[in-house]
Amino acid sequence: MRIKCFLLFCFAIVFVSCTEKKKQLSFYDNLDMEEDSTEVFDTSSNTAITYNPGEEVSVPFIEQGGVKLIDVTINSEFTVKMILDSGCSSTLISIAEAKYLYEKGCITQEDILGTTQSKIADGTIVENMVVKLRELVIGGKIVCSDVTAIVSSNAQAPLLLGNEVLNRAPSYSVDNQEKIIKFRL
Repeated sequence: MRIKCFLLFCFAIVFVSCTEKKKQLSFYDNLDMEEDSTEVFDTSSNTAITYNPGEEVSVPFIEQGGVKLIDVTINSEFTVKMILDSGCSSTLISIAEAKYLYEKGCITQEDILGTTQSKIADGTIVENMVVKLRELVIGGKIVCSDVTAIVSSNAQAPLLLGNEVLNRAPSYSVDNQEKIIKFRL
């Protein structure tokens, strides 16, 4: 059953039509999409970071290949290094991470929000699946709930922590000398 579900998951990612409207996807019935929905999918989130008001939290990073990588735990299941990318509007995970989370039961049918079109750095418009990650923990210190994440169909895509999460903090700064990101909460 899990193999069937995964194959349908991959099929849905590859063959879903291009719209920014929310769609009901199904792994268990047929793959017909509800094209007539009038509810537009919104990638912004009103959920803030969990914190003590006025607190400043320092999260260490490592620099590799000109990018800053920080530890992020997804849905309490596994910790990955994500690129801090203030030029990216969303959080991005690859199909490989989505598959892993789905197989572990960390992404369920209810977490699949639909599809969206995204403009990547070279200006190309691509369509990707959108999922809800119930929890991201940044550096083991900052908890963000209900994070909207874009799933790249490229299994080798870098994991990006973008403005959908970064904008939840009133401010943050990068201390390159100490190799920490200071989130002012």
